[in-house]
Amino acid sequence: MTGEVEARLIALACSQPPEGYDRWSLRLLEKHVVLTDGLPALDHSTIGRVLKKRHFALI
Repeated sequence: MTGEVEARLIALACSQPPEGYDRWSLRLLEKHVVLTDGLPALDHSTIGRVLKKRHFALI
């Protein structure tokens, strides 16, 4: 996974969650990664590893 993909994933996690949700979850991010142009399909465990590696916590 490239640094650009990781950066875009983190940017998505920092954005406002979709309407009807108070915050992002790993599974919700997984669903939205598929809808984002230029990001490969990633499963929630991979997303979790990337966020942990970058010391990013979903709160």
